[in-house]
Amino acid sequence: MLNKIQQRNSDTYSMTPFDFFEDFSRNLFNDLRSNLIKTDIHETDNEYIVEAELPGISKDNIQVTYEDGVLTISGQQQIDTVDEDKKGKLIRSERSLTSVRRQYLLENVKEDEIKASYSDGILKVTLPKDSNKEIKKSIPIE
Repeated sequence: MLNKIQQRNSDTYSMTPFDFFEDFSRNLFNDLRSNLIKTDIHETDNEYIVEAELPGISKDNIQVTYEDGVLTISGQQQIDTVDEDKKGKLIRSERSLTSVRRQYLLENVKEDEIKASYSDGILKVTLPKDSNKEIKKSIPIE
């Protein structure tokens, strides 16, 4: 099958309802994707290492929790922009708030020994494994 690039006509009069919903869904899902935290998770014999990208978010606005085998990383960034002319008249004022949150299932971890550091927009969380906990449970077959 030959795939051809279809020329898009942005003329308002030629737009069909299908074009509108196609563009709407494309924009909606692209916006949702931008709020995800890009993450690398490495596993060694002794620990999990989670590296999460949180560019532009200050260390004070990042929360890391671990509960019931779930690591949660969340952060917020607020931007306020105010432009005034030479006479002090307000000509533009914008505010935006971005929140991100991801959860990861990482079981059999020594909760008291979890460590986190943040540098250059990268959050690094080290979760030592608990070798005393049974990783796999054997289920007898009757």
